[in-house]
Amino acid sequence: MNEAWSGPVTVQEMYGDWDYESAVAALDRSLSPRPAASIFEVVESLGVGAGDVVLDIGGREGGDGLAMAERFGCRVVSVDPVTANIERGREIAGEHEYGHLVDLQLGSIEQIPAADAAFQMIFSRDMLGHIEDLDIALDECGRVLAEGGHMLIHEVFATDLLEPEEARHLCADSATVPDRMSVAIFEAAVATAGFEVASLDVVGSEWSEASQEAGRAPNYMLQVARLRRAKQQLVEELGEAPYRAMYANALWSIYQMIGKLESRVYVLRRAGT
Repeated sequence: MNEAWSGPVTVQEMYGDWDYESAVAALDRSLSPRPAASIFEVVESLGVGAGDVVLDIGGREGGDGLAMAERFGCRVVSVDPVTANIERGREIAGEHEYGHLVDLQLGSIEQIPAADAAFQMIFSRDMLGHIEDLDIALDECGRVLAEGGHMLIHEVFATDLLEPEEARHLCADSATVPDRMSVAIFEAAVATAGFEVASLDVVGSEWSEASQEAGRAPNYMLQVARLRRAKQQLVEELGEAPYRAMYANALWSIYQMIGKLESRVYVLRRAGT
């Protein structure tokens, strides 16, 4: 970062005696980033297997639940507040070899449709940002988590590089509660709810890098350029909310790539266990 250096680069240094092609070649070398699927290695490390019941909270269409059922033989209850996600997820599960192990239910993290101590693990992937009252959410997770169980949370947080105005626009356009972007607020809520951090992996930009290298991710920079240049046309074509969501999603990925946002994976357990 510029602030780390002793002074500005001079014109002579900018265009001086260094090999531009070698520098480009150096940047073309992969740093072997882990893919997003590496989160299931964490699940494996927690000993999840056949006979266990996992809660995938905010599970959307049940994709992660199906992946865990197939990989570990566990039963999964995938809970999501969006009716369309549940309906589509049930269709997908009905066609999947391991779909019989995944139960998709309408519900929310504030009122989980399950009995006390029902789950050996809770899986929460990139969904807590939408939650207004994190204390209620974590208390409810504590209620349904069995003794000795773990809660695995993936969330994206702001770094010091994210400017306040950038954060304001990003949160407004992505239905994100501003406080959820704060590591300090999140970790304080974890402690208040009676959990402790068993492990923390600061993934940073790795998953975004991996998806770009594998060709699975769109060209988000190009998307932003088109969204900006054809704003009126695209708002009329798509609608305001979809336009804003697409813009925020593209910026979200770009901000991770340039260090304004970072992915973190927490494993929580009850304090003192």
